[in-house]
Amino acid sequence: MGLISNTGPYNAAAENFNVQHGSQVQTGIPRSKFQFSLDFILNPTVGLIDESFGRAFTFHRVSSAGLPDFDYNVVQVNQYNRMRYIPTRMLVQPVSVVFYDTKDSQFDYLLRSYAGHYYQGHNMSSQNFSDVPTTAPAFSTGGSHDFGAKTIPDNQRFFFEEIVITQQDTAQGGRRTHLYNCMITNVNHDRLDYGDSNPVQYTVQFQPEHVNYFSLGANGDTSSQIASGGSEATTVANRSAATAPQLQPFTGILRNGESLRNINGRSFVVPAINNAINSASGAINKAVNTVGNSIINRFGL
Repeated sequence: MGLISNTGPYNAAAENFNVQHGSQVQTGIPRSKFQFSLDFILNPTVGLIDESFGRAFTFHRVSSAGLPDFDYNVVQVNQYNRMRYIPTRMLVQPVSVVFYDTKDSQFDYLLRSYAGHYYQGHNMSSQNFSDVPTTAPAFSTGGSHDFGAKTIPDNQRFFFEEIVITQQDTAQGGRRTHLYNCMITNVNHDRLDYGDSNPVQYTVQFQPEHVNYFSLGANGDTSSQIASGGSEATTVANRSAATAPQLQPFTGILRNGESLRNINGRSFVVPAINNAINSASGAINKAVNTVGNSIINRFGL
């Protein structure tokens, strides 16, 4: 059932948030923070320490995921003595995701694979840390150590080709945020503490090149560019509240014999003739019940 009760002739919250009596789909209420999932789509040619991941998977061991912020770069210019503001470009800010550091090292293996793809990784030989004179011939050619970034082929430029944040709002649909060509800009591991029993976590900043929004249909498929939800949810959200055409919205004036009725959170005026019909119907039912009771009492039925 709906989230409202008949507390009066007008319910502003129900009207503003489109809450409807008896509806199983509430499309006007705010989205909940906990209704989300995170999917990774990796480059199909990258190497992984744990190959059980595959290259497209939902990562469940996530504590929280930020939604992208945008910087609409606006430049101030002079038009003689008047200031003008010109939009120049849209910049996507880094997206923060907090992962659990689980005992099977699930995210740790993924992070090591990323570091090994772009750099020398976290499994370098200890021989790389022995001092090598800068005058040695091997130093100038780089043959004495494996530090620094790798040369990446064009078809392997992005380890994370796409990150998808899915918000399942209702059974009919939701919204998907697609982050394209993501690079890790920062990783903050947790702080160990003898007096803290909370789980250890990673906080990772992903920098996407672009962000798209898509609606999520009832079957879980993404449809066209961002909309208000699945088709059924949209239909429910946009349907007219005046389901009874003979009733007029309440404008603050109630005439003699009229009454108010709450429909989908809005107040409508019930005409006096309808009240007369309802009263007559009630009187007839009362008379029928009285006659029936008299017959039963007379004949002992």
